[in-house]
Amino acid sequence: MLGKSVNIKIYDDSCSKSIAEKVALELTQSLPEVVIGHSCSIATIAAAPLYARQNLLQITPASTNPKVTEMGITTLFRMIGRDDVQGEVAAERIATRYAGKKIGILSFPGDYSTGLTQTAIAALKRRGITPVKQLVGVSSASSYAKNILDLIEAGVEVLYLAGGGLDTGVFLRQTRQLEAPFQVISGDTLVSKVFIEAAAEAGEGVPFTFPPEAAELSSSQPAVEAIRSMGLEPAGYTLLAYAAAEVWFEGVRRANTFEAGAVAAAIRSAPVETILGPVSFDAKGDIQTTYPPFSWYVWKNGKRVALD
Repeated sequence: MLGKSVNIKIYDDSCSKSIAEKVALELTQSLPEVVIGHSCSIATIAAAPLYARQNLLQITPASTNPKVTEMGITTLFRMIGRDDVQGEVAAERIATRYAGKKIGILSFPGDYSTGLTQTAIAALKRRGITPVKQLVGVSSASSYAKNILDLIEAGVEVLYLAGGGLDTGVFLRQTRQLEAPFQVISGDTLVSKVFIEAAAEAGEGVPFTFPPEAAELSSSQPAVEAIRSMGLEPAGYTLLAYAAAEVWFEGVRRANTFEAGAVAAAIRSAPVETILGPVSFDAKGDIQTTYPPFSWYVWKNGKRVALD
């Protein structure tokens, strides 16, 4: 880029606020030209102000919490839709596909789960639907039997669940063991390998929202083939991260500089061609695409497939 080699360093924040802050402090010592990350919203929200103070450009491929782009940071972008949109999509499905059913809500502590379920609840109420049961589970619990039995006792027929992949997987496996009668639908964290490993067969057929499958777009095929040639599968957030790098490349080319403010302005100046197709960004840094930000998927025989 601009006659310089691009070097990549990889960091793991473990989806932890405190570790993310340490990673961000380390990065601000070396002052990279761009940060592609973080993934979890809690990590992005913790790190973003530190990057902004050092005028570092940041593009998150996976953070869906609305707060990410509500902090007023002009050098921060995201490649994925927001939870307030994802919650609306869930509420619309519940209202149309499960009309008249008793609805339950299960969330877990944390910005992602709380924000997503609150959005879904508000969207349901606008449609005249009030959940009969709302519960908050304990993260990393070994047993969710009490939550499951409480939902059964309340007569819940459809449960909207928003939590991490591991917690959701364990919960679903235990619903199968207890023969819980309710249908579960969920959000984008079910795309993770951790979820399907934790849920096993209980994760099959559970509807969840995720951005339209980038690997199926004709524009993504060269990248898909290149990634698979390295023995990797372009699943989950992989192609969103790839597209984030493309956005940065184009911004630098347009601005003819690495300076974050100039690159950010250049990114906003016109749509950017990526493996996701043309994408643009509003003043807050939220992505705009020619297709809906979320679609419905299920796991089937260990593979993620479109539901509708």
